[in-house]
This record gives sequence, structure tokens and C-alpha cells, in this order.
Amino acid sequence: RFNPPCGGLKVVYAGGAVVRSDLEIFDGSKSVGTIASGTIIPPNEVIERRLNSCGVVRYLIDHGSIGRGWISSRIRGGKEEPIVEMLPFCAEGDDSSSGQLQFITPEDSARVWYTTYAQVIKSSNAVSERNAFSESLDIESIEEFGELLASGTIGELSVLSSDSLVAATYGRIADVLPHSSEGGCSFVDCALVLCASQPRGQKLVKGISSTVDPIVHEVASESLVHVIDKLPSTKALMVRISMLRALNRRAGFSLPWLPLRSAQEGSAILGGLSGFGTSLERAGRTWDSKSKSLWVQTPSISSRLRKCREIIFTSTKRSFLDSVMDATTTPTPLSHDEYELPREVRTVRVNRLKARRAMASGDSSMMKKHSVFSQLQREMRGWSGATLRRGFVAKGHGGQKRAFKVKLVGEGVNDYSGPYREVFTDAMHEVTDLDTSGCSSLGVLQPSANNQADVGEGRDLFVYAVPPNDPSVFTPDKNKDLLSIEERDLLNSFSSLTHKKNENSREVEEALSYLGKLVGTACRHGIPVDLPLPLGVVWKRLTEERIGVADIMKEIDVLAFKSAQDEEYCSTSLPSDRVLATQRRLLNSFAEGMSSVLPVELLSMFTGDQLRDIVCGNPDIDVELLRKVVEYEGYDEHDKVITFFWEVLREMTTSERKLFLQFVWARNRLPLKESDFDAPFKIQKDIKIVNKDEDYPLPSASTCFFSLTLPDYPEKEVLKQKLLFAIENVTTMESDYVTNDVEISEGWRGL
Repeated sequence: RFNPPCGGLKVVYAGGAVVRSDLEIFDGSKSVGTIASGTIIPPNEVIERRLNSCGVVRYLIDHGSIGRGWISSRIRGGKEEPIVEMLPFCAEGDDSSSGQLQFITPEDSARVWYTTYAQVIKSSNAVSERNAFSESLDIESIEEFGELLASGTIGELSVLSSDSLVAATYGRIADVLPHSSEGGCSFVDCALVLCASQPRGQKLVKGISSTVDPIVHEVASESLVHVIDKLPSTKALMVRISMLRALNRRAGFSLPWLPLRSAQEGSAILGGLSGFGTSLERAGRTWDSKSKSLWVQTPSISSRLRKCREIIFTSTKRSFLDSVMDATTTPTPLSHDEYELPREVRTVRVNRLKARRAMASGDSSMMKKHSVFSQLQREMRGWSGATLRRGFVAKGHGGQKRAFKVKLVGEGVNDYSGPYREVFTDAMHEVTDLDTSGCSSLGVLQPSANNQADVGEGRDLFVYAVPPNDPSVFTPDKNKDLLSIEERDLLNSFSSLTHKKNENSREVEEALSYLGKLVGTACRHGIPVDLPLPLGVVWKRLTEERIGVADIMKEIDVLAFKSAQDEEYCSTSLPSDRVLATQRRLLNSFAEGMSSVLPVELLSMFTGDQLRDIVCGNPDIDVELLRKVVEYEGYDEHDKVITFFWEVLREMTTSERKLFLQFVWARNRLPLKESDFDAPFKIQKDIKIVNKDEDYPLPSASTCFFSLTLPDYPEKEVLKQKLLFAIENVTTMESDYVTNDVEISEGWRGL
């Protein structure tokens, strides 16, 4: 039915408008009545507009006492004087509107009808094809299930390696697809994605694979690209996935009852220390193939669990880790005022203004004394792990868990979670900051050899810093050549406990221990940190994965690795290298700090990559992920300025996106997936009046509530210029109150 978009009809012919019973005017049509000249027919009484066989526009109306009938728009023949005229279209929100779609011409109405009809038919066909595809996955008997299960391994991979790859792929797919009532992602959607990723299956699901988010297809293809030609049938893969899902459902219930570090693994006879408590892996961090042959490792549930860690979904392990962290959270009583923090949550004073001047001074002693990292370390000296294990959430703080309150001296900012996140971000930035000579500013982390030389892999990585002016502290014993082979093996395995210490080494170890506490606290409270540490030296050591020394050396010092190969050093001599020995010893201090806040015994469930992702989040600022969690206030998704904003954000470099994220959220890493966001990203319209010379105001942000206040910029270049200027030059938070003279003078006081 075609409804004209008008504000009604007005009868303008002096003789009035004759209402007839039929669309066509012929002898058999009856005259229903006449509407007087000047009468206005409201739009809710105008039902339809049509063109009759004589080319006259006729309106079907239902008017008052006359009832329903047709009137002409003009007189046929003669001067064709108008009978009625269309009034202007009624305003939005007018109750007189019929609520139906309005069209200017019948062709527009027909075009929309056909488009809707085609979509319905296509959707109906897609549903039929989807049902047929779902039926093709049905299994008739247990024998068929067993055959498919046996044939579901990938190519020449072992069963464990194949299942590990399938589990990882399924986990990535489930992170993107919406969750179903059966737990995890939809079984049919997962099968569609896997079938579409195989060349032979693309034709089978060509019509229905488009119903799934295209990003899912990219994720699956990226995960399986190196075995794409060796994949078994989709049905066999789904059988393996069904078994993995069943295993993980049971693992979710059984993990709290299973030992991840059995008592016998800490036995002195079987390779532990002092008869109990610490295993070889944690003592020296040197577990490799040679250590395996030297030390007896008895079979146990925990060792089998670590061996099969990759077939347990990350979501299952993460859920268990979260539950243990919740159980070990220090209880905090509520305050009388629900908007205030209780007195058990201590206040930490941080002078960021002084810290920035110190970091820009180039004076090493000033940087180590006044940096945010050093201020936090001094303020928290003597704090127990229980204090940092608090997870208090105050009302109006955006759901942010916290262990302490932050007072930013001289900035006039209330800590509604923004300053709390900001100090973690600032501290991590400072420990990776370099002075003018390319050395570590704080002496905590230093660039890896690959980073310094800009060669090989991991050119952005940092390693633990060696104390300056005393490199011999962490060098092997000069009399090592006098030791027997067995004594060298013992020294290598327990190198973290056999080195000499002095004041310099003690200072570095204390700083790394505190860094571990900060990282553990940030992880516990859902704050990803930008900490580019090597996978082999740190993350895989913490998860107790076995990794070859060659892979470690390639990641941090490819030139030293090639030099060792050229000199025909055997791989067994590489663990005694000074660089690796130093990193092993310093890792223990970092792990000790983490252990006071996080249950490090559970980290062996994860792989090194998974642990790095949990602690550090996503290193790339995914614009599409950010767009999925956005909410608009005062704007619409299709507004021109919103389109400009997303285009500018996509064009930014990674470093600029990190600055933007810190500007709006006081952190520079995004969570890995949409469900990990505690709050939506809000874009609010700025209602400030533009100056006469059209000098638009800068955008502003509220880091506590993850919101950006964006003026209505007329052009993309104006938005880009203003936004980049704001994120690159705004170094303090927007003040919540006017500070007193004493606090201002303290904040800006000279060094």
C-alpha cells in the first residue's frame, strides 16, 4: 500500500470535492457525498493514493460522517482545475502520522517492497541451506563417531599437537562469535567457519557462510593457514571439537581439585630444594632437555596436566584463575558512605609534575628518585602482598577494582579510577624509557641486543637491566673451568642461587621485585600493561614451558647466536652464556614480586603466549573492536563527524593510537575481546559555542568513565589536527576541583 508523505489534503475547488465509491469513474460508481471547499482532511484520514486508468490521481480517504471513498486531485478535461492540494509534510513526532513508511512516488514504494521481499526470500533460502548443512553433520551411530574421531587429526601432526591446534582455533573462533545457550559458540556456526576455510568446502557453504561475521573467517584462516591443505573433513574436525568441549566442561569442575604442583616434584631427592616447596624449574629457570636427563621427574597428575595444557581452552583456564584470584582477594569492609573508599584502602601520593621534569632532566639520580615508579615504590615500601590483593570496587568508579587510592599532587583530580590506571601506565612507560645515550633511565629494563641493533626478531623487546659499572656481579665464577662436568651442571641448574651480591645487584633485584608486584596488581585488577618482555626469557619461563636455547637467543640477540654457531659452539654450552644466566637470576626477583599478588602456581596451566596476552592485553589498538563497544550521546553512528573520527583513528600509527587510548582511558592497551571490557566507550557531543573566527575547541576526555567529548567538527582535517594536538600535548588530567596554593606549589616545586 502506498501512503503519501503529506500533512493532509485541503479542498480548494469552489464546488467542493465529490467522494465516489470506486477508483474508476464510470456510470456504476456511486457518489458517497461532497466535502466542502476549504475543508482540511488530516493525514491519518488519507489512506492511499493511486493513478486510475484515465491518468487522474485519486485519493482514498476515510472522512468523518461521509465515510470511505475516492476523491480526485483535479478535474479531468477543460482547464483541469485542482480539486485538492497536498499540505506540507507533518513534523516529526506529530501524533497525526500513521506510523507507516512514507514515499514520494509509487515507484519508490514498489522498490522498497521488492527489496524487502528479496531479503525475506534470501533469508528463507539461507535458513533452508543452514538446516541442510546442520543435518549433514548428524552422526548415525557410535561406530561412525569413532571412525570420525580417529580420522580427525591434522596431517602428520601427533594427536596432542593436532588437538592443541584445533583447540586454539576453536578458542579464537569462540572469542569472536556470540555465545549460545549450549555454552561457547554455536556448533553450526563453528562448523560453517571451518568448512569455509577449506578450499573444497567453500562451494558447499558459499550461500550461508556470509551470515557469519567476516572477521571470524579471517581468524580461522590465519590460525590454520600452515595446515590448510592437510585438514580432515569438517565433520571429523567437529567430532574432535565436540570431544574437546566435553573435556573442558569437565575440566572446569575438576581443576580446583587437581594439584598443579604435586608435593613430590619439590622433593630434594627428585630435583627440588630443601626437601620441599620449590621445584627445579622455579629454582634456576633453566629447565631444558639436558636438565631433563639430569633430574628425575616422576609422573604425576600435575605433570600430565602441564603436558596437555594446550588442549584446555584459554577461557576454561582463565575462568579458574579468576575464581582463585577472587578467593584470595583480601576482604575490605564497606564504608558508611557507599561513594567513599574505606580507610583500609590506603592513599598513595604521586607528584607526576615533578616526575616529568625529572625524566626530562637527563640526570640519572633525579630520574631514579622522582619518577612515578620510584615514588610508588617508596610509598608502598613495607606493604604486604595482602594489601595489594584487595579488589575493592566503589560505587561510581566505573567498576574498576583497586588496591589503593591515588592522590595526584597539584592536578586537582578526584580518583574515580582514572588516576589509578594512570599511575600503572606511567610507571610502565618509565621503566622502558631510555636516556639520550640509549640506556635505561631507571636501570630496571634495558633494550635487548636486537632492539639496540635493530636486527632480527623482537626489535621492540626489553630485558632485565644489568647493574651499571659492575658487570662482574652477574658473571659466572672465574674458576668454573676447574669444575667437573657434574659440578658445572649443578652450577648451571642452580645458577640463580650461587651468584655473588652487592648493593648494586640488591637495588636492581628490589626494583624488579616491585615491578613484579605492580604487574601482578594490574593483572588482578584488569589493567593490561605495556611491558614488552621476551617470550622465551620471561613468559615461557614463568609458565615452565620447555624452550630451546637457540630460540631464546634468536629472540634477544641474534648476532650472538650466529657468532656462537660460527665458532661451532654446541647448543649445550649456550645456557651458561652470561646474558642468559643474568636474565635467569633476575627473573626470579620479578617472579617473587608477582607471587605476592598472583597465584603463580597456576601459571603453568597457560602457555607463554597466553600468559603474555593476559598480562599485557592486545599490543595493537584494534579500531573495529573499539567500535563494537562504543555508545553515542548527542551523536548518531551515521553523523559526518563520527565518520571522520573513525577514519582518523584508523589512519593513526600504533604509537598515536596508544596516546589516544591513554588520553581517554588512562591505559595504552585494549583487552583481547569484547567481553573483557568493563565499560563501554562513550562519545559525547560537545555543546561549547564555536568562536567567531571558527576556532573549534579541543576534544576532552574523562579517563575515569572511558568517554570522549567531541565537538562537531565540519571537516576531517580539522578533527585530525585538534585530536592529535590534544593527545600529544595534554599531560595532566582535567581538574575536578580548584586546588589550594599549598598543593599547587608542592606540585610545581623545583627539583
